Amino acid sequence: MDRKEFIKTSCTGVCVALGSGFIMSALLSACKTPLGVIKTAAKDNNVIIPLAEFEHTDYKLVRVNNYNYDLAIQKKEDGTFRVLVMMCTHASQPLTKTGNSYFCTLHGSQFSNTGAVLKGPAEKNMIELPSRIVSNNLTIKLNTSI
Repeated sequence: MDRKEFIKTSCTGVCVALGSGFIMSALLSACKTPLGVIKTAAKDNNVIIPLAEFEHTDYKLVRVNNYNYDLAIQKKEDGTFRVLVMMCTHASQPLTKTGNSYFCTLHGSQFSNTGAVLKGPAEKNMIELPSRIVSNNLTIKLNTSI
């Protein structure tokens, strides 16, 4: 094999390997959940989340077993928490987090990060659940009528 052929063959192999690596990296990173998701169960209609979960972030998505909607938990600057039910108040559809807001894919309603309606057809703000801090845990009282 002459020098020209060797370089051509070697470069093709390297390019294929690098290209495959970039494609696999992109595919694997697409599989990651960008939000911190906590899967848990409720006990006596309460969900308990360790405050340690918020050491490096001020937002968590909570998926509660046998509850129809995810919960969006935001740690506020004053150290308290806002817990929103990710349900559209127009047609009771699950919401999707989109940047700094929530979006209903069914009819296009949009809500702010505080749960306020930004765009209809929804007219009511998102449901906010009561929460309190007890012994290094955030305790959330579920709304069982949802």
